[in-house]
Amino acid sequence: MPSNDDHKAAARAGARRIIEQAPKVLAGLFGISGVAYLSGSMYTRSYFSEFGASWILDEVPAAIYFSQSWIPLLLILLFGYLATTNLALIESHGDLTATKRFKVSVTVVQYGPWVLVGVLAITTLLTTLGYITPAIVLSVVAVTFILLLFSSALELLVVQFSQADKGIDPLMAYLSLVVIAAGLYVVPTQLGMNWARVDKQPSSALLNVYLRGDERTEYKLLFSVGERLYIFPTSYEGKYPPVKPAAAANVTFIPLESQSD
Repeated sequence: MPSNDDHKAAARAGARRIIEQAPKVLAGLFGISGVAYLSGSMYTRSYFSEFGASWILDEVPAAIYFSQSWIPLLLILLFGYLATTNLALIESHGDLTATKRFKVSVTVVQYGPWVLVGVLAITTLLTTLGYITPAIVLSVVAVTFILLLFSSALELLVVQFSQADKGIDPLMAYLSLVVIAAGLYVVPTQLGMNWARVDKQPSSALLNVYLRGDERTEYKLLFSVGERLYIFPTSYEGKYPPVKPAAAANVTFIPLESQSD
């Protein structure tokens, strides 16, 4: 039976291996930050493209892309949390592969990629068929699968790096990361497109405004940067609304009470 000293030595060895992987952890955080920017960019591009106003992208600050990339930012938080908890587990358990948590992670990594692929495919199909609300709901479900699959794949990789003698095959974990990467493209693109379709409707939550001197036409506020606003008429013909810029000084906001009436 192993003594307490053996357990402590194993824990120290595991912690040392994790510390040696610190550069990889930092590289992972940097990589996810880059993914956050790309994800926000895809969401924003998809959103404005649905309005036929991709030209607005020339005015969009980089900070806007990060503000729209909440999925990768959740992954960053999850990444830091799991890195900390996995280190604590390695210090307290000599063999992580015997824990229930690890066995659940193995099951998720085995079947999760195929479930996520199915969810992404159905989401894309619903968007194509014009079922906006179900597509948005399923996109949120896909986010849940992405977080669960990411945490499970990271669990396997941490154990594989810290306990290489266990002979853990990281292939499925890498496959999970590939599917997650696909999800980080599909989900923001579908969400951007579908939220734009919601916002194009007269009853959308976008603010209603008037142009000074043209109080007969009601507009929706699509986007603003600095003193420049981008608006489109609430009622229009065709697929794309005629989006146009306007100076903030020339716009009058309609009170919410009036909008509800």
